[in-house]
Amino acid sequence: MRAEYSILWLIALLLISSCQKDFNIDPQKTGNELVINSLFNDYYPMTVYVTRSFPIGATNNYMTAIPDARVELYEDNIFKEVMHYVPSDTQAAFGAYLSDLIPKQGKSYTVKTFDASYLNATTTDQIPMSAQLITYDLQQYQDTALHPTANMYMVFKDDPAVQNYYRINVWISGMRMYISSQGDTSYAFENYAIEPFPQSPLNDTVRDGNFLLFSDRGFNGQEKNLQLSFNTINRTGFKTLNVYVELHTVSKAHYQYFKTLNFYRTTGWSAEPVFIYSNVNNGLGDFVAEHWQTMTFAVR
Repeated sequence: MRAEYSILWLIALLLISSCQKDFNIDPQKTGNELVINSLFNDYYPMTVYVTRSFPIGATNNYMTAIPDARVELYEDNIFKEVMHYVPSDTQAAFGAYLSDLIPKQGKSYTVKTFDASYLNATTTDQIPMSAQLITYDLQQYQDTALHPTANMYMVFKDDPAVQNYYRINVWISGMRMYISSQGDTSYAFENYAIEPFPQSPLNDTVRDGNFLLFSDRGFNGQEKNLQLSFNTINRTGFKTLNVYVELHTVSKAHYQYFKTLNFYRTTGWSAEPVFIYSNVNNGLGDFVAEHWQTMTFAVR
């Protein structure tokens, strides 16, 4: 359902270094590190981007894929396969390393990269076990105003054995009707990210654009009744319209990356350089995991 989001997220992840505001990754880096980026889940085969690093301030800072590295994939420290490089366009200007393996909840995954021109880099993360989603409902949908509002709740059971981190993504999408000047009718799919606002207490909240992250501090091991409100869009002109509320259970590395990225985004230009989290040993980038559950509401 949200594969397009994963792709856009990865592109955003890779483009961080193109910003002009200074940030600090690791002052001990030597300059010949690989960059490893991946947002993986238990729905799709593993995809890993391996690119060249470049100094902050470099004039040639285009993302450049490394197509001939050896990229090994391990599950719970057991070797699974050598991932294969696949160009993403006909000019082979960019690409990624793909796996035939679909990761599983509760499993730990490690990527090891080898290239003669760079340090050997490794990174590991684990897909968290999903929260037990008990019930949910869209309590109100007002369609009389130009910007209607939705209120919804979800009840889920938090795992008491581990510290959990969560992400809420809200989307609205549907088929909008268009009538041309000649009177012809056509339909186009439109999709929007919506910013949710929690109406019940949450701790360690972090914003990722329109999306919300938080920890289970304060309700660890308990049932959480999470109430949200968010603006939607006017239904006029839509043939179909659905609201999708996603409850993501994310790894600590996932949370830490977006926490530091949010700090970077909200820090003034004159402030000290901001540390951006990375979990790649002998390299740069982020290799982070998640599982998500989607609650779907048809509003037209």
